[in-house]
Amino acid sequence: MDTSALKAALLPERENLIETLIVEILEVAPFYREFPRSAQVAMSARLIDLYLDALDEVNPEALRTFGIEIFTRRQEQGASLLEVLHGISIGRRAMARGALRILSTAELAGQVIERAEQVADELVRTAVAVYEKRRDTERRAFEALEERYQRLYQRTPAIMHSIDREGRITAVSDHWLDVLGYTRDEVLGRHSIDFLTEASRKTAVEVNIPKLRAAGHVENVRYQFIRKNGDPLDVRLSSVALRDERGENLQFLAVAQDISAEMDATRALRESEERWRGLTELAPLPLAVHKGGVFLWVNEALSRLLGVPRDELVGMNVMRIVHPEDHELLRARLQQSREGRVSLPPIEERYLHADGTIIYTDVAARPVVFEGENATQIAVVDVTARRHADEVQRQNEAQARLIEAQEATLRALSTPLIPIGEGILVAPLIGRITGDRAAGIVETIAAGVVAQGARVAIVDVTGVPEADASVVEALVRVAQAIRLLGAEVVITGIQPSIARTLVDLGADLGSLTTRGTLRDGITHALRARPKRRA
Repeated sequence: MDTSALKAALLPERENLIETLIVEILEVAPFYREFPRSAQVAMSARLIDLYLDALDEVNPEALRTFGIEIFTRRQEQGASLLEVLHGISIGRRAMARGALRILSTAELAGQVIERAEQVADELVRTAVAVYEKRRDTERRAFEALEERYQRLYQRTPAIMHSIDREGRITAVSDHWLDVLGYTRDEVLGRHSIDFLTEASRKTAVEVNIPKLRAAGHVENVRYQFIRKNGDPLDVRLSSVALRDERGENLQFLAVAQDISAEMDATRALRESEERWRGLTELAPLPLAVHKGGVFLWVNEALSRLLGVPRDELVGMNVMRIVHPEDHELLRARLQQSREGRVSLPPIEERYLHADGTIIYTDVAARPVVFEGENATQIAVVDVTARRHADEVQRQNEAQARLIEAQEATLRALSTPLIPIGEGILVAPLIGRITGDRAAGIVETIAAGVVAQGARVAIVDVTGVPEADASVVEALVRVAQAIRLLGAEVVITGIQPSIARTLVDLGADLGSLTTRGTLRDGITHALRARPKRRA
């Protein structure tokens, strides 16, 4: 039987062959299950027809063309090489079973099987070639991508390294090498913890590496690397695990940030705070630091000033030690400090001592950074003594003004001139006589004598309490001035102390007319008055 007769004999089995191919390939090749029934029939029919056409003639070139087209499409659609080979093999077996069942002799069936194997062999070679070519293309692309990735990895400005599951370094960036001073050959293959200080190595082994393996990532871990020259490098490191489809760790990628400047600043700040504490702990000036009105720190001087232990003051609200009437002032002060972050000039505040007494203070404030946080430092000056002294001074000044006013009043009232008859004036003196007042008395009596043409001026000193030399000298000056105006001077009410002082000073007593009382002086003046002519 010629080959065309073989094809004609198997054509009635075409539908059965197609159905057999569909059933069997769906069992072993999941790729084909994603297609609808119509597509499955079309794909199976095309392969069966290829086997049937080969019964007339096996054309290797046509088979390769067919294979390149179909297998390239299947590869793009996601079919694996094994799934494609399953299809080829199932098609060959279906043709063999059909030939053995339909054809009359084993010889004829053998011819069909031989042709089917030739077709299958050519299709397998073509499929393998197509997939190998694609794999080569992908491999070259992957290698190019990997090379590009390595270049980017190495040239990145970050401090980066990768480690395998055993902790050995498999890749480092150029910046990593530049910062730490090593060469790549000195680093690759070594354990990453070899480049950590002892303290950082302990933290890594006991805490962070187990956490990384379990959780798949660690973030912002502080480590100290060791440079090749032995100097430490402070870094903040984050690491992530790269895992396979089963969740197994393949490798770990770490990125570090150089925080040396930050740590240097932190250490400098800490040292500055320690020096500040050393200077302020025992300072005689009461000092404190508060945030939002809550004490963070106080020195011993403030504790003594308030009579409250330091451990009780820390954590206490400032309002508790400030007089209630000053609370509103303090609230405004705190708000100004928070908003402006500027130094505030001293203001007077009243603090309350533990025993309830009021302490007057001058309080200045300025913004500070305390233990890494914005806060406010206050300096307190106890002005209670000054306040009391000012109060005493104000009282003394008020008393002095009162005395001065009284003396002015006395000056105005204590030198009245009383005419009691023709040519007779009485000047009763009251109160202390000073130099200024003595001059005023002289002027007043002299003016009165001249104005009234008095011939007798009676100066009564009964109301003068003091008897020192200045009083006596003042009386002598008054007497002398009146005599110069041509009038007689009669001094009345001289106390024993005044008389004694007159004697002690050696005053010219012969020129003074004295009487014990004002009444006696008036009687003397009246007797001495010249009689009217009849």
